[in-house]
Amino acid sequence: MKIRFPVLLLAASLSACSSVYVPKVVKVPVDTGVPVVPSVAFRLADSHWVDVSKIRDEAMRLSYQVSEGKITKVQAAQYLNRFRVNLVGNNQIDDDMYEVYLRSAVDSQRGAITTEQSKQFIENALRGWQLRWSYMKNKPANPAFTNFLMEHMKLQPLQ
Repeated sequence: MKIRFPVLLLAASLSACSSVYVPKVVKVPVDTGVPVVPSVAFRLADSHWVDVSKIRDEAMRLSYQVSEGKITKVQAAQYLNRFRVNLVGNNQIDDDMYEVYLRSAVDSQRGAITTEQSKQFIENALRGWQLRWSYMKNKPANPAFTNFLMEHMKLQPLQ
């Protein structure tokens, strides 16, 4: 009887409540304080799309060598990097994307990740650069390697 009384008292007090307040989740826009204003002065290098095409051609050539077993995925990534540096030089975005690309190739080659995971890893990094691009003040004029990857992944290129 002693145990039933507190339980009955609790049940009676809860049944007296006609409703329970459930807060609503409302999305509140976040103002970062940084206006998204396209840079009027920015323009891609005149040779940019030709350079993207050259990188694509070299990647296809290296891919064929990998498929024939003449070189490894990692070697192909390293050769492609040398090709792009000789062609367009270094820049923050391409250098970062090459690091992601190389890490992905290494992990894929050693069997730590699947080809699909490798592609997802690269795509996520590309999407990150797409988001940062509009906020960048000093955009590189020729992110050809990154735009080659964007094209390959069917994503909107940096412009």
